[in-house]
Amino acid sequence: MQAPAENPSSSPATPALAIFVSLQREWERLATAPTAIAEAAQWESAEPLLLGGGPRAVLSRVAWAGYRPSPEGAAVLAALLRQAVRPFAALTLLQALLPRIRAERVHTPTYGHGVGETWPTPADTLADLVAECFAAIRRHAGEDRADADRVIVGEGARRLRTARQAQHRYQCRTASLLEGDWGGAAGDLSSALTDAEWLAAALVEAVREGRLGAAQARLLYATRVKGLPASEVARSVGIPPGAIYYALSTAERSLLSPASRTSKGHPSCRSGGDGAAAGRRTLTKRPAA
Repeated sequence: MQAPAENPSSSPATPALAIFVSLQREWERLATAPTAIAEAAQWESAEPLLLGGGPRAVLSRVAWAGYRPSPEGAAVLAALLRQAVRPFAALTLLQALLPRIRAERVHTPTYGHGVGETWPTPADTLADLVAECFAAIRRHAGEDRADADRVIVGEGARRLRTARQAQHRYQCRTASLLEGDWGGAAGDLSSALTDAEWLAAALVEAVREGRLGAAQARLLYATRVKGLPASEVARSVGIPPGAIYYALSTAERSLLSPASRTSKGHPSCRSGGDGAAAGRRTLTKRPAA
């Protein structure tokens, strides 16, 4: 397997992030404590792979080539996971996984960052990833897994990506009150509603007027207001994956019919444009006043 390209968090020219420096110092301090030395002796009696040299020697046997540990390193990681019910063993396993965590490509849009978003540092995301990986270690402690690195880092990255993407979807469908020019007056208080709130009200109005069916409104609410993926909504309502986009397009055209665009309310419902493409632009973001 080809080694992954370096990212800013693992480049030798980039200073080490504070989270990794702090973890290294903490682990080195704990490794000399009498309780940790006594616990390491218990590892050695239970796991032949961890015999000899103490915790520092154990870490030195975990070598990484890109995303994958060496065969000996993978065996050591599996042994540490089996012993991770012990506190210092869990910390040692996390310390051994830090090079793999640093190689995770947290600067890509898959972690919930917009494509055009300026994102200067991955430090916060990496700190959250470390916390998620340690939580995964505690959940899987005692298990016999030959692919301990994939189990721990994969689960931690998946949980973090899910949380970050949900947060990004929420931020994309809301508007800050600070963005408006209030001019010292309250103005039209309805303009303080977020895009999601406007769209929810427009769906209710369209259903009451008979322009939109209840099933269509539920589809639009799930995808445009709640921000759920279309594939997930299709599974929940029993629509074939290939038909969900046609159903959404039909619902958008019904909502953005001429009667809807000339109705009172959200500026998006009054904006011009024809066709499904204009409808998608209108439903995605409220235009500036």
